[in-house]
Amino acid sequence: MGMIEDEIARLMQKCISCGKCTPYCPANKYGGVDPHEIMIGGETDVSTCILCGTCSQVCRRSDPFTVMRDLKALANDLHVSQAYKDTGYAMPMVDHPSRSELKMEWDGDDVCIMPGCVVECKVPYLEYAALTAVKTVGKTCSELEGSGCCLRPPQFREMMETERHADILSMVANGHGKEIITLCGGCTDALNAHGQKNTNMVEFLYNNIDKLPKFEKHFKVALEPGCSCMPLKKEMIAVVEALGCEFVNNGMGCCGKDTTLSESMMKDREKECGNGCMIIVACPKCFTKYDAQPGGMPVLFLSELVAWAAGHTETFKYHNIPIEPDNEDFFKPRFEGFIPKESKGMRW
Repeated sequence: MGMIEDEIARLMQKCISCGKCTPYCPANKYGGVDPHEIMIGGETDVSTCILCGTCSQVCRRSDPFTVMRDLKALANDLHVSQAYKDTGYAMPMVDHPSRSELKMEWDGDDVCIMPGCVVECKVPYLEYAALTAVKTVGKTCSELEGSGCCLRPPQFREMMETERHADILSMVANGHGKEIITLCGGCTDALNAHGQKNTNMVEFLYNNIDKLPKFEKHFKVALEPGCSCMPLKKEMIAVVEALGCEFVNNGMGCCGKDTTLSESMMKDREKECGNGCMIIVACPKCFTKYDAQPGGMPVLFLSELVAWAAGHTETFKYHNIPIEPDNEDFFKPRFEGFIPKESKGMRW
């Protein structure tokens, strides 16, 4: 057996078959993979696993998430990408106009921002919004030197654990002890797993909640933190309300990422957000999914909402679904009077 197969076998042996992971799995609720069945060898198809990590968050004995990643790596014959070798990021960088149109004015090192692969490679303007949000609460900021991938995706499972750990430590060391702000919940979890202290943007804004600006206009928003940031949903609600917005949805869940389950999951997400005029997210992957949803609601990354409250709307023009702050109709609920049924998404 190879290194990955040995790890899978070791973690499966630690499973006590309690089945606790199954009811918490967002994929399973939509007919997808059952992590408990995977752990006891009852099934092997992990194609519908979203790799959200929820199973391991609730498991006290083993690590189903790592098993899922390892099985995905094997099933899809995944290897460290050329993009990572060339740039340090897991995916190719798109030639986005915001790279040249938005000037990133780093002004100090109270904190360092780690953008993560999705932000840096697909939606770089969200880093501009993050920088603006950090400045809004009175902190100086720099980008984490040598920032790259957190090594959480399945393609990195072929690397030795010691090698991944060393790479993470080397990247974090570039922060020179400053607070590192992660924009992706996956990055947050990955650094934590390697014992490296960091602060997710949601938590950072919550910790500085008394310094947040406030909208003059009152409007209703729905929240979708995303799988990895779901444990921070209370802090996210508090930040939104501190900005002067009203939080309206009672269901939250997963976007389904790039699995076959995504279409049905996204339909439910949009419905449960219907009493708001827009959706606020904390996950870059979720942002790309919501902003590409045909006929979908407008979406803002949380740091964009903070920047907007401070008078900065520079990133809005890059959205696929228009953000129209000067249009009074924009602030009307998308499905006024809509009462969400029991959500199929995660409830914590």
